[in-house]
Amino acid sequence: MLAMKSFWFLMLAFLALACSSDEPAVIEETWDDPLEGLPDKGAIRFDNPEVGQRSRYVLFQATKKDYTSNEVTINHRPDTLVLAIVDKEGDKFVIREFKTRGSENLPLEEEIVTRHLSVDSDSAYFSRPTSPFTVSLVFVGDQMNIPLQPVSDPAPLNPDCLPLFGYDTKVWMQYTTNYSQFGQTFHHLNDFYDYTEMAGDGLGLMYAYGPSYGLVRWTWVSAWEQTKAEGWDLLPE
Repeated sequence: MLAMKSFWFLMLAFLALACSSDEPAVIEETWDDPLEGLPDKGAIRFDNPEVGQRSRYVLFQATKKDYTSNEVTINHRPDTLVLAIVDKEGDKFVIREFKTRGSENLPLEEEIVTRHLSVDSDSAYFSRPTSPFTVSLVFVGDQMNIPLQPVSDPAPLNPDCLPLFGYDTKVWMQYTTNYSQFGQTFHHLNDFYDYTEMAGDGLGLMYAYGPSYGLVRWTWVSAWEQTKAEGWDLLPE
């Protein structure tokens, strides 16, 4: 637990040094492609996962004007992360996570992290098959489960698909409808919040996703700096 918190605080320190821009940067990949030889099956889908599916994400920082304002500024940075389904082992899909060459500001550029994904009618399950010393930029801990059944009223509506800029120590759900990101519209997203680590001065996490979209956005907010968030946004195919 202490190692996980140390990593996230280290990552936040790297992010604080980054320069920002209003548009996602296109990273030229000049290195050996970890997905070479795999068919391109489009973005990852939880309702129909296949070997060859891959999703690309761009790093961003979100800043809230103050604790009472609803005004949030989002700036994207020149870092690109890839999640890809590269194999299947029994009933589990093998997911690889890596940053593209040329990404800045984050450690572990050369590391490829492996996870397992299994899906049923209720949830998507992410588990860690690799060494506990590998550090994921997506998933925290050894296992994470997110419910796939659409969330709606009486859960709160989160129209802008934003994290909670503040302090909490629980797990809860919200939902987002007709959300647009880089020209793509997502008609319904579940928003899964896990802020339990804030009880120990850790991070509050939010994942926005849909069965046919996979992960669309995920964010983290520090217990020590609650008007700022970092995260990753899904790029168009």
